[in-house]
Amino acid sequence: MHQATIKRLTREEVEKNSQLLIEFVALFTAKNHQELIKLFHPKGRFFNIPARATLDGYFFEVLKTRYGLLEHFCMHVNYGFSMDHKPGEHVVEFRFMDFDPFTHPEADPTKNLLKELGEPGDDDLKELIYRYALTFKDGKIYTLRHPKRFTADLEYFNLSN
Repeated sequence: MHQATIKRLTREEVEKNSQLLIEFVALFTAKNHQELIKLFHPKGRFFNIPARATLDGYFFEVLKTRYGLLEHFCMHVNYGFSMDHKPGEHVVEFRFMDFDPFTHPEADPTKNLLKELGEPGDDDLKELIYRYALTFKDGKIYTLRHPKRFTADLEYFNLSN
């Protein structure tokens, strides 16, 4: 007979993973390519490819080229959980904008710059949105991918369980 078991994380693992997520967010918003790459597991799967070289090239393109985030400012970070084929993974959404609050027409005080997880970008602000689903293993980020569906909280699932 096959017995299914559920592995629960220890308090130390939860704290380590939370700290790792905070470091990932801080380094990505600071566009620190060199330190960001150090957070990833050498044997992980990134964008469904088991090679860290792909990850290195991806983040260099996103963070350091003029086609990426080089001239954009991170206005807001949202957190959530994936609901697609890999439910429950941590999701981080970064919202980068290209605006000057003092001289451009985007200085409209009625414009809401703080958007919720999953809201579409604002074309007036040339908003760039990056969403990542992450898993952790051995104190490193083990998988990284773009989630298809996600939610900001799991309250619906807790109530219907």
